[in-house]
Amino acid sequence: MARNPYVTLPVAGGQLAAVPEVAEAARQADRRYGVNLLDDAAAREVVARHLRLRQDFAWHTEVGAMLVLGGIAVAAIVGASLHPPAEPKQVAALVAAVAAVPAGLAVWGRGSSRGADKQAAAVRYTLYLGLLDRARAAGLEVRVPADWPVDAPASPPLPTADARPYDGPALDRTLPVLPAEQLHRHPALAERARALGAPHGVDFLDERAVRALLTAQRRAVRRWHGWALTAALGAGLAFALVCGLPPAADAHGRKLMLTWITALAALGALATPPALWTHRGWRRSGVRGPAAAYLELLRDAKAYGVPVPPLPSWLTVNTKTRPSD
Repeated sequence: MARNPYVTLPVAGGQLAAVPEVAEAARQADRRYGVNLLDDAAAREVVARHLRLRQDFAWHTEVGAMLVLGGIAVAAIVGASLHPPAEPKQVAALVAAVAAVPAGLAVWGRGSSRGADKQAAAVRYTLYLGLLDRARAAGLEVRVPADWPVDAPASPPLPTADARPYDGPALDRTLPVLPAEQLHRHPALAERARALGAPHGVDFLDERAVRALLTAQRRAVRRWHGWALTAALGAGLAFALVCGLPPAADAHGRKLMLTWITALAALGALATPPALWTHRGWRRSGVRGPAAAYLELLRDAKAYGVPVPPLPSWLTVNTKTRPSD
């Protein structure tokens, strides 16, 4: 990993390695994500890469989808109005519309690649901040620079002897993150959170890490669902038009109907590969397993009287496709 001398780390890697729990967390991160956060050069590159990529505006996916859908729509309209002899403008418009489809797919692929890089950088950056939080809890003096995008970090409170009724702030209903304070009110639930997160290398008592995990899960599932819905809608409408095609229609109306059937079928066919790619990427990503474990923690929390908002579909999808083994 290239050395980045322009980032000043709040604490040296040697000091972090001297703390046993920090060193163990760093080893888990190295095994899972292939980055040694105890190496100063690697940590500088992780921070610098996240600070650089977080400024990128994710426009590729939207523009790529617009090119694909717009190209199909324009090709359908121009094709329906095309009568021999064809005018040069009509032929040029048809060629441009057809060319927009592969161009849109290329732009979408570029956006997916950049999005994956941005997500990976954010995950590694969050892991490094988690190490700093653990080091602070162990007594090291850690001051995160003001220009780093992070809330004021604080170690969670120690578990209390007796569980008290819930009187804390309401949960974020967009991201069902359990407050660490409420988990520590129930020592058994806090221990359950540690046990569920340990196999995945995620600390479910770290609200920042949980928010990053749920954000990645929501983004991946919504992208997959969007492409799958587009494919199903195109194929379904094309099938409906085929079933409703009148047997005896005038030539122009029949040609127009066939044009729309072809366009919708093409839309469904073109949206199917991205739907399969995004679904495969989500299933093979590092967020699916931890998200399923956190879903189990949310369900356990209800038994302890901790209020949990209605679970969103992008989180419960884990239970619908999770393998039985």
